[in-house]
Order: sequence, then structure tokens, then C-alpha cells
Amino acid sequence: SPLHTTTDAMARHLLPGTLLLAALCGLTEAIKWTDCGSSEGQVASVSVTGCEHTDTCNLKKGTDVSLIIDFTSNVKSPTVQVKAYGVLEHVPIPFDVPQPDACQSGVTCPVQPAGKYNYRGSFPIKPMYPSISLDIKWELLDDKDQYLVCVLIPVKID
Repeated sequence: SPLHTTTDAMARHLLPGTLLLAALCGLTEAIKWTDCGSSEGQVASVSVTGCEHTDTCNLKKGTDVSLIIDFTSNVKSPTVQVKAYGVLEHVPIPFDVPQPDACQSGVTCPVQPAGKYNYRGSFPIKPMYPSISLDIKWELLDDKDQYLVCVLIPVKID
């Protein structure tokens, strides 16, 4: 029947778009980031609250920002230390991380070679911070101060 033919044609045209939309919805936390030397691990994904589908993450003063990093370790380490920096004109400026022990932020320690881990951290965007564009450098270090994770995330503080 003509109705059946029309329905089949619609399904053939709509299905690819529906599948693409479903795939994009699964990437709601995807942001642009750069690996900056994760020598002892591999970063699988990075997500930051409020930074969906954007090249530069807009962070609002007076808010707390959550960060999730999925990674695989290449080494065994009893500890995982968190360090963070604002990088301005290639100069890293350290900032306080509320929880500098990744083992208290979702990472099961000791980390093991080939182990997959889910780090969940947060940090405040203080009202006194200048309104500026910069990179946030987030590091997870093993017990030998080697990078399990090192990522650069472009941000703009408003």
C-alpha cells in the first residue's frame, strides 16, 4: 500500500538522524582537552560540569565545578596525589584542590597496572578570581611523582 511505502521511506530517512542524535546525547559531557604528558597512564575521558560540547569551558565565579577523569594506570602505586594549576601565558600558577588525595575521590588505591579508574574531583571558582581565559592543568601523580594523568582544559572565568 502507498502508506506502507511512505512509512518505510520515512524510517530509512529518519533512522540515521535518530541514531546520530542518540549518539550525540550520550556525549553531553564531552569537552575539548589536551593530554599534557600522562606517562604512567592513559586518559579515556574528561568531563566538567557545565561544559557540554564546547571548545572553551565557561566557569562562573562563586560556583563549585565538578571534574571527572576516566583513566587506566600503567603502574602500581599505593597513593595518587592531585595537583591543579591555572596556566596563563605558559606559566603554571598552583591553586588549592579541596581534596588532594585522589584515593578519597573515587580512585581505588593502590592503583594497579591495567586498572581502570574514575576520578571525581571538584574545585571552587572563587569570586576574587579575575575574569580571564586560561588553561586548567589537572594532574594525578603516582607515588614517584610521575603523571598518571595530566590534562589541559581551556576555560574562561566569568
